[in-house]
Amino acid sequence: MKTQTTGIESRKSDGNLGFSLIEVLIAMAIFAIGILAVGSLQISAVNNNASARMRTEATTLASEKAEELMSLPNYDDPLLDTDTHSDASPNNIYCIAWTANIDSPIANAKTITLSVRWSDGETGCANFDQKENQVDIDFIRANL
Repeated sequence: MKTQTTGIESRKSDGNLGFSLIEVLIAMAIFAIGILAVGSLQISAVNNNASARMRTEATTLASEKAEELMSLPNYDDPLLDTDTHSDASPNNIYCIAWTANIDSPIANAKTITLSVRWSDGETGCANFDQKENQVDIDFIRANL
């Protein structure tokens, strides 16, 4: 005579009763490590975006100042002499400095070296000597 088994009895005989507490804790630990890694990547991405924004703004300011110096009507303008000139950006985060080398690379030409620097944590031009955050542009102004 055959005995019929119910679903519960057959499940017990297979040994599949679900997850144990240790398996759940291990799965949660692996998930937590993955989430921490994603969080770390997110922080790194935000910092790199901020750095790229600062470098882009500095490059734009350098280009604007170069255009301003190139458009001066007089070749002998005091802003184009051999002294070191400096200026601050309108928001006082960036420091702009430039010097001119007269008769370089040829006679009746000036090579102008322009630098834009900034400090990540401070405003103003107090730490202009630090060169870790700097954009440089060199251009030539001819006496036409």
